[in-house]
Amino acid sequence: MALWIKLLITVIVSYFIGNINYALILSRLKHGDIRNSGSGNPGTMNVVRTYGKVVGVLCLLLDAFKAAIPAFFFWWLCAGTPFDESDKLGLYVSGLSVVVGHIFPVCLKFKGGKGIACIIGISLLAHPFVTMIAFAIGLAFLIFVKIGALASFIMIFTPNIYEAYVLGGTQPIVSVLIFVMLAIAVIAHHANIVRLFSGTENLTVLFRFGKNKK
Repeated sequence: MALWIKLLITVIVSYFIGNINYALILSRLKHGDIRNSGSGNPGTMNVVRTYGKVVGVLCLLLDAFKAAIPAFFFWWLCAGTPFDESDKLGLYVSGLSVVVGHIFPVCLKFKGGKGIACIIGISLLAHPFVTMIAFAIGLAFLIFVKIGALASFIMIFTPNIYEAYVLGGTQPIVSVLIFVMLAIAVIAHHANIVRLFSGTENLTVLFRFGKNKK
């Protein structure tokens, strides 16, 4: 099968897998609609704020696996062998397509989540150790500073900038795909960025300490 056919299949299948919105599915199971709660965004952070940490973690894991599983399959399909570090085109074409499908899902009138959990799943597949360190730092930032958007950027930018740097000389097209994926995630957070600069960004409280603890 020609590479362009493999890539076309990768884009189409991965995009529609990205359309599966677990935040919405989990809220339906809780007899609600996440789009009518909190910020209205059908994503992990809003699930945490609305339904609590347990449901939020479940949403995070489901979205991460939603991206990682097709990315692994199409990485294998396009490279010819699994975990081929010299050819990650299929991995990131699939990953970018899932993220686009998650943020702009045709099945939900192009109003989806913000892609952070999906990008974390892709990063875990590509660089698990760096991603876990970045996730831990981002989680600590979220717990103590309580600003979800900045914590999310720590989690996704650290491993992906590292990956783009590593692959820049040997796989420049992949580096471009990585930066496009990050740029789309930033664009999806434009409202959060505006609220950050205006000081009105919603806080995500995972744990309460000291006098604020109830």
